[in-house]
Amino acid sequence: MRIGLYGGTFDPVHLGHIHAAETVQQHLALDRVHMILSARPSHRDQPQTSNDHRWQMLQLACAEHETLLADAIELHRCGKSYAIDTLRAFRQQNPDAQLCWILGMDSYRTLPTWQNWRELLHYGHLIVVDRPESGGEPDIDRALNELEQRHRAESIDHAPAGRIVFLTLPMKAISASQIRRRRIAGECNKGLLDPRVWSYINQHQLYQTQEG
Repeated sequence: MRIGLYGGTFDPVHLGHIHAAETVQQHLALDRVHMILSARPSHRDQPQTSNDHRWQMLQLACAEHETLLADAIELHRCGKSYAIDTLRAFRQQNPDAQLCWILGMDSYRTLPTWQNWRELLHYGHLIVVDRPESGGEPDIDRALNELEQRHRAESIDHAPAGRIVFLTLPMKAISASQIRRRRIAGECNKGLLDPRVWSYINQHQLYQTQEG
């Protein structure tokens, strides 16, 4: 079994997230992708919006996508939300599966700031998604470069873990910060969000100020 893990604050979850998850799922023939809500991220600013609102929106966004599962594993765990803890938990639950942690190039470059980041490959693969128009890979941390040289591969094949695979795939140019800025400015985000998420944001009057 091949399982994708796509973590994020999803503040809010938008069509770019859904498109990325489904594109990687199809490209790698993943059985499913767990959309993991980062409850208390350790290496970035805390989300503007409450865990409950972000969780409700994530469930709405995944509801009609058979291969995407909203996952609250980090909501149920105390303390900071570390990817290494999530991967360990998934490996314990799925000892024979191929686990694929999906992240964008921007997040990949921050990997050395993550908790026990070198151990991630003990439990799963790293699938790094980049847009075709990005212009190639920028300079990265020396330690990360050394890890990449040892573990970079063209595919995951049948290995359960231990590979870094770069995928250049068409992505939607949408960001959560863009949506929040447009919302504060009174602009419509309807085409950037699942209609159910857009309705939820309006119903609860989210993202109308800088504080969310």
